[in-house]
This record gives sequence, structure tokens and C-alpha cells, in this order.
Amino acid sequence: MQSNAQNRNFEERVKILKQRIENISFEERSHLKELIKDINYRLELEAISKDSAQVLKQKAAEESAQNIKIRIAEIEQQLRDLIQNKVDEAIFKEETSHRFRFAGLDIDYSENYHHKHRYYNDNRRTQSQTILAVGTSNLITDGNLNSLENSDFDFWKSHFFEIGSNSKTRMFKNSGLFYINYGLSLTYNVLSPKRNQFFVANNTATLLQTNLENLDKSKFKTVQLVVPLFFETDFSRSKLNEDRIYYRPNTGFKMGFGGFFGLNIKTKQILKYQMDDIKVKDIKKGDFNVNNFLYGLNGFVGYRDTSLFFRYHLNNLFKDNLIEQKNIEFGLRFEL
Repeated sequence: MQSNAQNRNFEERVKILKQRIENISFEERSHLKELIKDINYRLELEAISKDSAQVLKQKAAEESAQNIKIRIAEIEQQLRDLIQNKVDEAIFKEETSHRFRFAGLDIDYSENYHHKHRYYNDNRRTQSQTILAVGTSNLITDGNLNSLENSDFDFWKSHFFEIGSNSKTRMFKNSGLFYINYGLSLTYNVLSPKRNQFFVANNTATLLQTNLENLDKSKFKTVQLVVPLFFETDFSRSKLNEDRIYYRPNTGFKMGFGGFFGLNIKTKQILKYQMDDIKVKDIKKGDFNVNNFLYGLNGFVGYRDTSLFFRYHLNNLFKDNLIEQKNIEFGLRFEL
């Protein structure tokens, strides 16, 4: 009840100040309108020239704008102070208030208040956010990083996209430097072979073959459910307020390194080409001898909510191939 009364009082005071600003603006505009009308009348009587009338109108408009600025300056300051007091009250209110965090938004459902900010006002050791990652994807052959230079896959057309939920827990109660970072993500991985090639699976291997027709599109897609785990170092500065330290993760530089494991839940290949002036779209779904269980290494380094990100699969993409082909992904990672 008290909170609702305070909110109503705040809204009423804001409304009053807003109305005062509108009244001042209306008065000055009305006065300017009369001045312009008088100048036009003098122009019609040829008491002043057209150029002089234009100069007088410009001067009147500038004086009117300056008058508005001067008259509302004090009211604007009152409005800013009122809003700032409201924000301060919300940020440093009692720790017993109820909150939850979704997609970077701190929502207080005890008093119907929500705001987005970059640090936690109650020093909880665990925070959650939504993760988005996007970048390029490719295959490393036989563990040789140089194989990317002569890759069978188009650099710009081969990519990955990841979306998921992520949490990070402060490892020590009185330090905001080290965190354990973990979550659950859905990853879409696309490989786009070059030179009219596409994947063909048989009983012994899954290999690239050249299509007889010119391919307009060749894409090999996998969908994966991934559990990432990082040991994170966050160099964000803490804040001291009222003799208490507030940790502010994701407001400075940070880096993390760790591993991941997951499952491949869907595989398909899409081919588009023309045959006898007929456009053909061929979609094949199956396992293509893809390893269903995946694991590997991942890491990031960044500032605030944006990081450079990599992921390297230690498992082979295909089960029975004689050569090792392992996914590697580079891109940007966003914590929302």
C-alpha cells in the first residue's frame, strides 16, 4: 500500500512539472506568433523591407527559444532530481525485495519496478543472462590448423549461430574476480562446400563428391544441444556504497576458458541447382554418420557484454572417416 502511494505521488509530481513546461512553451509560442503577425503587418504597409522582416523574424524566434530554455531550466532540474531520487531509491532499497533476471533485465515483482543495470544491488553470487553467439565455422583436417588455408568450405558461407541461457557464479564470497560460467545452448552449424561439392554417406565413410550439375547452393547443417563450462576471470571494478562493496560483473574486461559437451540432434543437407532449365531443391535428412556425442574446448575474451569467442571440437565430425575432420568456430559472443 505504501509503495503504491509513493508511486502515485511520484507520477503526480512528474505530471505537474511536465504540465508547467508545456504551459511555458505554449506561452512563448503564442507570443512569437503575435510578433510574427506584427512583422508581417509592417511588411504589408511597406514600413520595412522583405530582408528586414526576415531578420526580425529570425531574431524573434531565437529570443523565444532562449526564453523557453531559461524559464524551463529550473523545472527540468527539478524533474531530473525527482527521477534520480526514484532510481536511487530503487537501486539501494532493502535486500528483502524479490527479483528475478531475464535476458539482462532485473525485474522486481514485489513493487512492480524493473530496470536494467550493470551490477547487482544485493551481491548475489549467481547471475543469469541470455547468450547469443555468431561467427564462422570450418573443419580442421588431421589436426593441422594450416588446413584452413586450403579448406573445402567457403569461409563466408560457413557459419554458426548459438542461443542459450547462461549463469555465472562467483567462486569466492568476498571476491568478484573468479567465476564458474555454465549454461545450455542450441547451436546451428552450417558448412558450405566449394567447387560444386556435397557430402555423400556410405557404410564406411562420409566424403565430399563433385556434383555433375553446377550447384547454386550446397549446405550441410547440424543442430546441436551444448552444455558449455568456463572458468572465468572478470576484471570489472567493484563499487563501495554506504560502507558496503557491490560487485559489478560484466562492466570491464573478462576472459574465460573451459570445455563443453553436447548432443547432435539433427542433420540435413540442402542442394540447389538447375537441370534442363528447371530449378531443383534437394533436401536430405539423416545421420550422415555424424557423431551424435560432441565435446571439446571453448573460450572467450571480451569487454562488458561482448566477447571474441572460439570453440574447437575434439570429436571427429564423422564416425568412420579415415581422416580426422573436426569443427572449429570463431565469432562474437553477446551476454544480454
